[in-house]
Amino acid sequence: MTTTRQTAMQTFTHVFHNGVSAPAYRWKNPDGSEGGIVAESATVNPAVIISPTAEVCPGASIDEGVEIGDSARIGIDVVVGKGASIGKGSRIGCGASVGDGASVGDGASIRDRADIGEYAWIGTGANIGYDVRIGGAARIGYGAHIGRYAIVGYRVGIGEGANIGHGARIGEDARIGDGASICYRSHIGDRASIGEEASIEQSASIGDGANIGSSVSIGSYASIGKGSRLGDRTRIGEAASIGEEAWIGADASIGADASIDNGARVGEHAIIDSDAR
Repeated sequence: MTTTRQTAMQTFTHVFHNGVSAPAYRWKNPDGSEGGIVAESATVNPAVIISPTAEVCPGASIDEGVEIGDSARIGIDVVVGKGASIGKGSRIGCGASVGDGASVGDGASIRDRADIGEYAWIGTGANIGYDVRIGGAARIGYGAHIGRYAIVGYRVGIGEGANIGHGARIGEDARIGDGASICYRSHIGDRASIGEEASIEQSASIGDGANIGSSVSIGSYASIGKGSRLGDRTRIGEAASIGEEAWIGADASIGADASIDNGARVGEHAIIDSDAR
């Protein structure tokens, strides 16, 4: 990209939001208006628009067409791709990257070394943890939280207020409903759908194309096979195993360590304490 430091601008020593003191200057926007504080060592395309109350820390790289909103903070060595948008009051941590065309909403927090893919959308107030990877064209809802080391695949949709735990993996084209909770190191397969307010406990596994209803509870280390369907408010116990293409009716309860065969059908309100075929 074509980058520049506005060398004609007067430089001064500035203490950035992270406590780093470095030579800086006041950015001038393409329309001639006064912009934010930019570190002398940052490289910024001349077409970038920076709000007067925003900061760009040392070593950052900002490509053409980027807009940085009021009071936004761009950390050390951050890379922001072409045409991206950084909302008001948002924070981009050290070494993080925001891909071409991505949008970071007002008040969102992108922690150190997180990687936001091209054309991803991060909602207002969302919190993206350290070392997280967000795939291209993914959508992270308002107020959602993505824990450290989590991986969110291409075109994933994460609902408002959803919580994705540390080290969780969300496969491509998966959908996570509003208020759902995916705990530590759980795995959600490609094209799987998790309903609103569902709870997936730690190290559980949801197969490709599975459909998990609203307010479902799935215990730690449980396994849900490919293409299975779990009705609303179903309860799956710890370490239970649901086979591929199985169907579990609404309000059913599957006990801990129980095993449900491939293609099995369990009716609504059923209680299964052991294996079922």
